[in-house]
Amino acid sequence: MDDQPSEDREAAPRPAIIGAGTMGRNIAVASAVGGQPITLFDVDEDALADAENEIRSTVGTVIDRGVGDTTDVSAVRDRVTYATELPAAVGDAPLTIEAVTEDREVKAAVYEEIEREAPTTATIATNTSSLSITELASSLSHPERFCGMHWFHPAHIVPVVEVVYGDRTTDETVDTATAFLESIGKDPVVVERDIPGFIANRIQSAMAREAWALLESGVASAEDIDRAVKGTFGFRLPTLGVLEKGDHSGLDIHHKVLTELLEEIDRQREPASVLSELVEEGRHGVKTDRGVYDWSDADIERVTAERDQRLLDQLEVYRAARGPPEVPDESEPDP
Repeated sequence: MDDQPSEDREAAPRPAIIGAGTMGRNIAVASAVGGQPITLFDVDEDALADAENEIRSTVGTVIDRGVGDTTDVSAVRDRVTYATELPAAVGDAPLTIEAVTEDREVKAAVYEEIEREAPTTATIATNTSSLSITELASSLSHPERFCGMHWFHPAHIVPVVEVVYGDRTTDETVDTATAFLESIGKDPVVVERDIPGFIANRIQSAMAREAWALLESGVASAEDIDRAVKGTFGFRLPTLGVLEKGDHSGLDIHHKVLTELLEEIDRQREPASVLSELVEEGRHGVKTDRGVYDWSDADIERVTAERDQRLLDQLEVYRAARGPPEVPDESEPDP
């Protein structure tokens, strides 16, 4: 899926997104803002209508911040087509991104339908954050055309997407997925071995385990733990990452700190009881008005908009640290 002029991309077969939940609709925004027309499918007409309303609003927010290939908000919104019939969504789609619920059996049933309706050469990608790509691929007739495409919430802003090999995934499949992501301005990271949690979620989960342990043991309040993260290593992460930061600090110092602390860091193999209790009480966060924090009096739409504005600020920092994208020198012939 090489870069094409916008008029050619409008005429070309559209990739499809299966599932109009939070991730599916945000992936649709990312695609449209990046210049790629897309079809968003869901069997639930109400869910699709809700997705369309949110997409229209979100596109406006992102375009107003100068993200994307045009300032024409209407043109970007029109790049998303909505479908409740699977053949219409995937019938000629060169790439299908599955973004349904995180359930193996549900996904397997969806793959059976996609393979029945999609072109035999189509690439199928799953937006799973925890399930094995190899296991999911076992339910397909052509597992070599299947890969992971792990987006991060909110998908229309977070720049990196993990592209994950399964045991039978071909290089061509991964190349197709990464080319699509690059064409819409995303920064693909290739995960060459299918391991639980891939890269980012493994690191994030290790951090979260310690944060919950600190909260449970009364070391500090939730507010202060979050402030310590956001104002120290979290502040540096968009510029330095973890391993690069070690080089800047000195690996000898990094080694000494790990030697001192690793024996003290939490090793529980189950979620902290304070987290389990919140979940059992139905305190699931913003979506239930209460989690670690009390959101019952908050204007959630405003809170979400402010979150996105802060993340868009960080996106500028990330892109500045990455530098401009490489432009191939077309004056030199290929070897």
